[in-house]
Amino acid sequence: MYTKILLVVVIVILSSFFYLHTQNPGTVTFVVSSEHTYVLPATLLLFAGFFAGVVLAVLNSLLVDAKRAIKDMSARRDKKIITQADDNYRKGTELLVKGDTAGARELIEKALKAKPSDTGMTISLSETYIRENKPKEALSILESGQLNNPASIGVLIALAKCANDSGDTFRASKAYEEVLKIDSKNPYALRKLRDFRIKEGRWSEAASLQKAVVESDFDSAQAANDKKLLTGLLFEAASQSVLEGKLNESISKIKEILKNDDSFMPAHILLGEVMSRQGNVGSAIKVWEKALYKYPDSEPLMLKLEDIYIKESAPDRILEKYQKEIIARPNDVNLRLLLSRLYLRLEMVDNAIEELERLQLEGEDTFYPQILLGEACLRRKQNGKAAHLFQKALGLNREFLPPFFCSHCSHDAKTWTPRCPSCGEWNTLSMSSSLSAHKATQTKAR
Repeated sequence: MYTKILLVVVIVILSSFFYLHTQNPGTVTFVVSSEHTYVLPATLLLFAGFFAGVVLAVLNSLLVDAKRAIKDMSARRDKKIITQADDNYRKGTELLVKGDTAGARELIEKALKAKPSDTGMTISLSETYIRENKPKEALSILESGQLNNPASIGVLIALAKCANDSGDTFRASKAYEEVLKIDSKNPYALRKLRDFRIKEGRWSEAASLQKAVVESDFDSAQAANDKKLLTGLLFEAASQSVLEGKLNESISKIKEILKNDDSFMPAHILLGEVMSRQGNVGSAIKVWEKALYKYPDSEPLMLKLEDIYIKESAPDRILEKYQKEIIARPNDVNLRLLLSRLYLRLEMVDNAIEELERLQLEGEDTFYPQILLGEACLRRKQNGKAAHLFQKALGLNREFLPPFFCSHCSHDAKTWTPRCPSCGEWNTLSMSSSLSAHKATQTKAR
């Protein structure tokens, strides 16, 4: 049918040509140059142009069809390659699960050549080396994968893990930083980079990262722990500022801590210490007394007040403070022990013995009261040698600091510190008059 139509069109065109040629016998002089001049019938020139256009149209159509055919062939070839790559990848992952890392690697490498930007193939290929304990080779694969796909969070996280496993914490840290450039609220990267900053002692950066974790945390149970960790990190950042002599900066950070958790005792203590270093002893005392009014069970605050009043040659004020607190809380054994210790510091030995013997009669005959009473007797030259040997065996200093234990891990500590040296938790050390109580807790925990 197409041929018949084409034949009719050709006949019509030829008929038109002969008809016009007979009706228009005129000629046209066509000058190419002074030496080349052509005389042609007007109809011939017209139809020559027409046929030239037809030829060009046909050639263009053939060219378009050829391009389409080549494109279709290329697409079919690419589809075949991709299908084969996916098949190789599937078989490779199956071998990887079975433990055949060499066979898996061979298939996944073939697949990755066909799809160099595929993040899943890149990570799986690196996994074959990780399974063989070859972290450097795995790291090389992942770095190449990052170059092919720089915006892939999956490749960056895998790279960070691999770098950390190989001991290259700097490279791992940089990888997590790259993740946060792409996704600033990525919780996994925030936590991991925060942990690196904690290990490096870069507390301000760790606190900033933890703030971002808290802001992006929607799990109420986890949020409480994250907020607690933020408080501790802010405290370490403030302490670092104090060590660097940046006292005003540290005060700003301490206020942020107390806004986050007003019951965080180390912050109250540090705030007073900073004010004292600035020469404002009165303000330091006010800070500690205000905190003690809010949280009366804080023995470390009493010890701080005791030190500063003795330093300021005002022992009568701390004695009065102790007596008022004991009247308010007559059953608080720790307060009475601290008062006995203060008596010893002030060489009021008889008062100390009287108070300690009263406690002993009331049934408080544990480790710390015994130590204090032993020192008091030593100062009265009673059983001097035995008391001296007892004191030496215990390894206590002449200040007779009370023992503390961690409420989180039950670790014994000779002095109070803001952070438990064993488990690393902040604000968990409490005074204990007896070692047996928390040692029993430790035994039970085991």
